[in-house]
Amino acid sequence: MFCMEVKALDKKEFVFNIVSQSHVPMFIAWGPSGTLYYNDACKPLIGLSPTEATGLTLQTVFARNWSKLGPAFDQVMQGRSVTIPDMQLFINRFGYSEPVSYTFSCIPIPLETGKTGGMLVTATENIAIQQAAQKKIYDILLQLPIGILTLRMPDYRIELANNSFLQIASKEVNDITGRSLFEVNPDLKDQKIEEMINQVVETGKPLIQNGMPLRFERNGAQVMAYFNVLFYPLPESDGTCSGVMVVGREVTDIILERKRMENSEHYFRRLADAVPVMLWITRPDGYCTYVNQKWYDYTGQPPEKTLGDGWLSVVHPDDVQLMTSCFEDANTHQAPFNFEYRIRSADGTYRWILDSGSPMFDKSGVFEGFIGSVVDIDNRKLAEDAVRESEKRVRQLADSMPQIVWTANSDGYVDYYNKQWYLLIGEENQFGDESFIVHVHPDDQARCLESWHEVVRTGESLEIEFRFRVKYPVPVYRWFLVRARPIKNDNGQIIKWFGTCTDIDDVKNIHLELENRVAERTHEISHKNKALEETTRELKEINQQLELRHEELRQSEDRYLRMTNEVEDYSIILLSKDGYIENWNKGAEKIKGYTADEIIGLHFRLFYTHADQQHGLAEKLIEEATLNGKSTFEGLRVRKDGSTFWAYSVLTALHNDKNDIIGFSKVTRDLTKQKLTEDQLKMYAEQLEQKNRELERSNSELSSFSYVASHDLQEPLRKIQAFGNLIQARDVASLSDTSKDYFNRMVKAAVRMQNLIDSLLEFSRTTTARKNFELTDLNMLLDEVKKELAHRIEEKKAEIISSHLPTVTIIPFQFRQLLSNLISNSLKYSREDVTPVIEITAAYVKARDLNEKAAIPGKDYFRFKIADNGIGFEQEYAEKIFDLFQRLHGRNEYSGSGIGLAICKKIVENHHGFMRAESGAGEGATFYFFIPAK
Repeated sequence: MFCMEVKALDKKEFVFNIVSQSHVPMFIAWGPSGTLYYNDACKPLIGLSPTEATGLTLQTVFARNWSKLGPAFDQVMQGRSVTIPDMQLFINRFGYSEPVSYTFSCIPIPLETGKTGGMLVTATENIAIQQAAQKKIYDILLQLPIGILTLRMPDYRIELANNSFLQIASKEVNDITGRSLFEVNPDLKDQKIEEMINQVVETGKPLIQNGMPLRFERNGAQVMAYFNVLFYPLPESDGTCSGVMVVGREVTDIILERKRMENSEHYFRRLADAVPVMLWITRPDGYCTYVNQKWYDYTGQPPEKTLGDGWLSVVHPDDVQLMTSCFEDANTHQAPFNFEYRIRSADGTYRWILDSGSPMFDKSGVFEGFIGSVVDIDNRKLAEDAVRESEKRVRQLADSMPQIVWTANSDGYVDYYNKQWYLLIGEENQFGDESFIVHVHPDDQARCLESWHEVVRTGESLEIEFRFRVKYPVPVYRWFLVRARPIKNDNGQIIKWFGTCTDIDDVKNIHLELENRVAERTHEISHKNKALEETTRELKEINQQLELRHEELRQSEDRYLRMTNEVEDYSIILLSKDGYIENWNKGAEKIKGYTADEIIGLHFRLFYTHADQQHGLAEKLIEEATLNGKSTFEGLRVRKDGSTFWAYSVLTALHNDKNDIIGFSKVTRDLTKQKLTEDQLKMYAEQLEQKNRELERSNSELSSFSYVASHDLQEPLRKIQAFGNLIQARDVASLSDTSKDYFNRMVKAAVRMQNLIDSLLEFSRTTTARKNFELTDLNMLLDEVKKELAHRIEEKKAEIISSHLPTVTIIPFQFRQLLSNLISNSLKYSREDVTPVIEITAAYVKARDLNEKAAIPGKDYFRFKIADNGIGFEQEYAEKIFDLFQRLHGRNEYSGSGIGLAICKKIVENHHGFMRAESGAGEGATFYFFIPAK
């Protein structure tokens, strides 16, 4: 019966009736769309019920086999019969699907109009192929590396035992085939094997046992081994179960290793719980698999609220996002990390912790996750806050002093002035070991520097008087008493200089006046001296107070610098309110390349590119941070060595108690790897698009000319040459001089045409040949080319000079042709009465030093140069000479097809490079070609 009733022409109905009565699988695909109708015998092939198949097309039902059946259907609809000898279909037999091979005989069903109305298909099962497949499956079962045993009812006699099973059981196939399994190994009954087999036979369902212990005889001894075992029912066509297939794989080593690991893990957990810090382990996806007892004691959280992602519940809400993003970054780079964030302790308070982790890898180097520790640093955080507050108070104290207060490094580099200095004398952010000298009176400068350098060298205290130029009310020089004291560490090494500058101009002037009037003003001088002594005593007391304050300031600054200096993954710097650098951590040195001594005191605009500096980007960021409290920027930065990197930075304004801006903090992160990845993907897409266009253009050129060059052109040319030479040889006596000249021209023209076709074919091969790149020594390749051209080189008496050439990855036969064409070109266009000299050199050029429009940005190249002293050409033709059929000279002067340089250019492009030429008439020619270095 068909799945649906149809109304059609008489012939169609006639065919339908024949098909429906057949016991052979047959079906009809009717009409241009191939609507499917089939008989009952065909249902196993279709795999659909009649209602599901109603109205479906041939392509829909046989979608998996449409690559074979589709073309056959098209041919049949054109009136031709087709046979498909091996059509693989999956047939449901005995409850599971198996592949079956059929031969499809497809014939057209003609209509009265002479056209084809549809396709009739008869399906014949290929029994021989099926039997061969079954034999192949049997052979495979015997050779599989897992034990396979088939047992048949009623007493579970062994029907099949493959090689792996025989090896496991230490048995021979003839000793066990046909015998009951429990006769071969009676111990299996006591191990509940028979119960499991009976269960599978009764239920008809497979049974799996993993890590199943079995005791059996092996090599004459009783052994205990572990197996993963599958008991699988063997059904008959009527659905009853007549036996069981047992598939087993020995996992003794795995089970024993697992037990050893469990014991080892137990020992590890006991050891970890005894450690006084919190320990943890995660998978690569961040899923927490273990924390030690110290964590539970510290947080008060039970395991069910900790393992997995539950531990995040104790992280401070303000720290969750930053902490998870930092962990994801460390996970991406599989690198160690140190994070500081807050978690809730058992008493409900949040405390600061230091979370340190290291990546774990197995023996093959596969990333397995992180292992780490957590340390409570809450007290340290409180101390750091106290240090910052102390530093703030010290600076406020120094700014409130009526004297000038300053500090310098151990080498004499002045790194700090209080507010009084800027009010009286100096410009802001002018630091250095001699930066103050410009403000000293010219007559005092030499004495001042000599004294300062001497005390820095000897470590002694300084006390000196000289004149500074003060700024108000009008610029004028005033006398100051300058004192400096060295600050030493516990080892007696100078770590800092602390100094003061006290205005003594009034006292100094009075003292000088008293010296001139000493005879008549003795009493007054004495009085002034006492006043001066009192002032000096007060100044000494102030200096002592300042020294104490300075020690506190030094200690607070030292703690602050140690804290920021330990961060290596981020550049953290402090800026003055005008953008000058005041502090520099390890991360800044790692990312930007400057040491603290090189960079402190300079403006941070030097990290930006020249273009950004011209646009005042640094100043704009400060202005934005001043207005909004913060400014961010992502873009190129410049390192010390001039290289650039892609960075993201945050500039944050710092305020005092009056909310006045006193400086800025700047945090920078290096995003170069991420940016390069994005740019490289874009570059790859552009290169791929360009290569596709080149391939389409090349295929178009070659396909349009290949047939003509290979057949239509060469055959007539050969006949022209043959007959022309034959006439010249046989009938030369009967030809006039004019005819001889005509025949001679004809033969030469045919030869030129032949050479042109050969050159075009050579160009075609250059475009379409398989491009096998190999690591090649170009010095050896050049020697081969010189040997091939030895006759022409000797004939021209040419001199070829070459420097040492590199070893590069190239297409050897194309590169040999490139060198041969360029050297031949130089020999061809040499000057008369001048010995040809050809120079060949190569150089490695960095991307930053390469000024070529055709170069790929960021790519290093090998630059090859071939220069001669020939006739040269006008520079205006430097690009045209690489085009097909371009000639700058008549063929009577110089032979050639005008294709040689086009081939050279194509070869260079095949190597992903580019080529150009430089010359002048009568000045020789120089050809440059560039090949990527990697």
